[in-house]
Amino acid sequence: MVPEDVREKTSRIFAGYTLDDAYHYAEHSLLSSITALYEDIPKTLLKEHYRCHPKIIGFCNNKFYNNELVVLTDEKEKKDPLVLYKTVKGNHARGTVNQRQIDVVLKEIIPEQKLFNGTESLGIITPFRRQADKFNEEKNKERFEVDTVHKYQGREKDTVILSTVSNEISTDDFVDDANLVNVAVSRAVNQLIVVVASGGDKWKGTNVGDLVRYIKYNNFEVIESKVRSVFDLLYKDYSSTLKEVMKRRKRVSAHASENLLHAVIESVLKQPEFQSLDFVMHQPLRMLIKDPTVLTPEERKFAMNIFTHTDFVIFNKLDKMPVLVVEVDGHAFHANNPVQQERDKMKDRILKKYGITIERMETTGSEEELKLRNKLLKLV
Repeated sequence: MVPEDVREKTSRIFAGYTLDDAYHYAEHSLLSSITALYEDIPKTLLKEHYRCHPKIIGFCNNKFYNNELVVLTDEKEKKDPLVLYKTVKGNHARGTVNQRQIDVVLKEIIPEQKLFNGTESLGIITPFRRQADKFNEEKNKERFEVDTVHKYQGREKDTVILSTVSNEISTDDFVDDANLVNVAVSRAVNQLIVVVASGGDKWKGTNVGDLVRYIKYNNFEVIESKVRSVFDLLYKDYSSTLKEVMKRRKRVSAHASENLLHAVIESVLKQPEFQSLDFVMHQPLRMLIKDPTVLTPEERKFAMNIFTHTDFVIFNKLDKMPVLVVEVDGHAFHANNPVQQERDKMKDRILKKYGITIERMETTGSEEELKLRNKLLKLV
């Protein structure tokens, strides 16, 4: 079990030599390499298992060990040993990062399951390095470990949260590798919490799908996540709902994402604590600049361009001073566009020079109304 990038590199190297398949690093552990080289070598299974809750290792025993393990741990009935969280419908994963699963873990699972009790260890496991890195960026100072499955090999935590990342899983996916799933599940001592996309029980013939069905079969807790985004309506699963929503609203932009965020801002500013605020859309950036001499020549050229604008500016109605700039960052246009990323950074730098706060709402994020409300409460 190796990461995808390592698999690709080692497979290219292996292809350049005439070697027995037993030496293929991407396909073998040290043990499987030896047994592939020496087929008649004596083998024995270490059957006694002392680590996991019986129901946790029960899945691995059924799925991977032909029920040959002798489980010597006791059942503890304090809480469900396995819990399943399903994200709301939508293709939330972008490559090997799934921001929605990160939000579900940090904003929902950890507080709901009361995982910071000070007595038990917590670990978050994911198949992909980029997902682990993103978790570590956002967890602030919380004291728990996040890493990839292969980095967790040989270790354990009292509670493990498994973020599967993928929107859909098939039998040949890296996420569904038998060794990977076996290791991930068996790292949990007392409780395993699995986060999957909606529809995980329909992934027939897959190891992850079997894990989902095992949890449901044993009547353990299955939780439909409540973490949502206004931008969920952009997914095809909600196309009819989006049409109905837009029928009831005036279109203010050619972009559905801007129409949806416009509704969010309107809703927040109707709240009593924000009665002194209003907002405008597509304000030219140069309208927010008083003294362009503080800008570099490159920044000045960018800011003064008639086509450079902000998505939304929330301002104080009494003195017309800007309070917050809100930008919509569509993933396809921003995350995978180096030119646009540089423009975004330049806009951020320019606004910072004038003391104007900017809030970027990524269409892969969640809970935009709460995020905007909290930001404004800090500013006004």
